[in-house]
Amino acid sequence: MPWSRRATLLLVLMLLASALTARADDATTPPSIPSPITDHLALTAGFYWGHVNTFGQFNSGAGTPGTTLTAERDLGLTDQVYQPRIEIMFRLRQRGRLRVNFFDVRRNGEKQLDRTIQFGDQTFVANDTVLSTIYWRQMDLTYTYSFLRGDRYELGAGLGVHLLEAQATAVIAGTSERADYSQAGPFATIALDGTYLIDRHWAFSARAQYLRLTVGSFTGQLDDYHADLQYRWRRNMAFGVSYDYAQDEVDARNSDPSGILRLTFTGPQLFVRVSY
Repeated sequence: MPWSRRATLLLVLMLLASALTARADDATTPPSIPSPITDHLALTAGFYWGHVNTFGQFNSGAGTPGTTLTAERDLGLTDQVYQPRIEIMFRLRQRGRLRVNFFDVRRNGEKQLDRTIQFGDQTFVANDTVLSTIYWRQMDLTYTYSFLRGDRYELGAGLGVHLLEAQATAVIAGTSERADYSQAGPFATIALDGTYLIDRHWAFSARAQYLRLTVGSFTGQLDDYHADLQYRWRRNMAFGVSYDYAQDEVDARNSDPSGILRLTFTGPQLFVRVSY
């Protein structure tokens, strides 16, 4: 057999052996352990047992400072936020992640006032019965890039964009006298997001987002801290518990209406996570 034919046959045999070896290795190599680190798409649905504290000061159009108040104590709003919550996560290539969150809180209160309160252009005197509503809507889009990523850990940093809408209304019962405050707009935060795979079933995740920003007469601040422990029951389904702390503040000056609205949310959440 000429040398060229022998070399060709040897090369073919080497390639065939290499392919068979690689196939054998693939057959014996276990698949990646399913976890938040390997998920490409995840939908988390949970129920939140939260508590809220609301601080407000709503100034009149003429610039008269409003009365500082706590909505739960002064206006009779509930401090409980019991509601379902949704989160969606998309993985972009290997290291990018986009997380989308929704949060919508509407509370109503009715109380006979213990003191006189200046609420915007309206003065509510002691013993008035006031009907109040505070509405907070928030949609978060957060992108992080994982600068550290291994089989058991992932740590990323990025930016969040938050679409915020706040509204507060107070009405004297049985009359047309009312006062309103509303603000809406986008806000941004710096984000840090990490996951550690404890074993093949248990994973711990934590994230933090924060920024305080002043533009002209507007100041906004957003703090958001989250930690969860989840158990991977099936390859595509996990159950878990989390704890959240968030503080959102809108401070608008030299505008009509003007004032401050600050909400602080804390509490646990039970959730189910479906992923692929």
